[in-house]
Amino acid sequence: MIDWKTIDIPAGKKSELQTLCPACSHNRKKSKDKCFSINVEKGLAHCFNCGEVSIRDVVEKKVYKTPPQQWQNYTNLSDSMVKYFKGRGISQKTLIECKITEEVFYQPAKSSNCNNVVFNYFEGDKLVNKKFRSGDKKFTQIKDARKIFYGLNDIIGQKEIYIVEGEMDKLAMWEVGIKNCISVPNGANDLNDVIENCERYVKDVDKVFIAVDMDEKGIQLEREIIKRFGKWRCERIEFIGKDANDDLKSDRLQLELTIKQSKPYPVDGTFTANDVSVELDDLYDNGMEATIKPTNPDFREFNKEFSILMGQLTVVTGIPSHGKSTFIEWYVLNLIQDYNFKASFYSPEHLPMQLHHSILAEKVMGKPFGKSFNGYDRMTRKELNDYKEWSSQRVFLTMPEKGEMINWDWLLAKFKEQMFRFGVDIFVIDAFNKVKRNDPNSLGEINEY
Repeated sequence: MIDWKTIDIPAGKKSELQTLCPACSHNRKKSKDKCFSINVEKGLAHCFNCGEVSIRDVVEKKVYKTPPQQWQNYTNLSDSMVKYFKGRGISQKTLIECKITEEVFYQPAKSSNCNNVVFNYFEGDKLVNKKFRSGDKKFTQIKDARKIFYGLNDIIGQKEIYIVEGEMDKLAMWEVGIKNCISVPNGANDLNDVIENCERYVKDVDKVFIAVDMDEKGIQLEREIIKRFGKWRCERIEFIGKDANDDLKSDRLQLELTIKQSKPYPVDGTFTANDVSVELDDLYDNGMEATIKPTNPDFREFNKEFSILMGQLTVVTGIPSHGKSTFIEWYVLNLIQDYNFKASFYSPEHLPMQLHHSILAEKVMGKPFGKSFNGYDRMTRKELNDYKEWSSQRVFLTMPEKGEMINWDWLLAKFKEQMFRFGVDIFVIDAFNKVKRNDPNSLGEINEY
């Protein structure tokens, strides 16, 4: 690992540059070859010759707990531990290179101390987290540690990355030569935090190979990854067994072949029926994708006339000041509750944001925010706190920091970022004319957006 402070970056340089590698250039025959790539804006650097990386420290908004930093690359793993991994097709060389250790540690699920495999989560030189796995597959981690991908350092500077569902699968991929691979720490759980903490490493990669488990939880994680990165840069690896380690144990050559036979998701271009064979069979067996509608009985009659198909634009219009915003918010909040969705509202007419939240809280709690109204007592402090907790991971307000009127480029980029970071499902723009346009009188410009 190269110390960022030792890298010679020209004053005022803010973009990307190529230069000599502090670690290997002086020993190379091509000593003038600029093999060291630096992204100044992101604070990342990577050598394409020796593989060394460098990371600029970022000031964290939140204080996390970290394990002790007295790290050394242990090579004295017990014979039983090495034998265990060998039975899973993973060599001692891979264990050493991936910094696997073993340690006696307390396992809450066993209520006792026991020997564990330790997966060490590094970000640069910093040991961020340790995940402990007992022999009977019980897991625990450092409490309140920062959530990041396992193997994060291995994808710095890479344009193509592989994402797997577990640390054992990361080791299996390494075993067959796939080193630009990361694992999620807890499946689809905590993915928002992981993506947010690792955004600068993964946001601009060109291709993502999704190599998650072939089961229901794997399918859920696959959907979440696609939602963040977009189908156009994702390909799916379909294992013969449940996951990469299963295939490695069964047949190493088969795992290598499976990885090479990844399949892109159909995004655009020209397709045949074979490209949508599974979807065509599903349409034959199950009909069109079901639309969604609130389960609240107050919508019973309305649901007979209208429902939502995800992935489409829905336009609501009507007479000014006749309750469009009120109805839309109530409708969307019901969808959030019924389908465990997340929604982002761009509603500049409802500023300040605490006022907008008070209006949303009334709809969620069914009580007035302020003084009692029509026989209803105002919501209690506890009910307000219940709303805060319920909405904190479900409801997002979109607004520029200084409150200025924004344009469509800013808004769509912000929505894209929110989908990437938080997995937002529904975006509400209230109202269309509150987004700045170059020519407010141009119908063509409306059609374009």
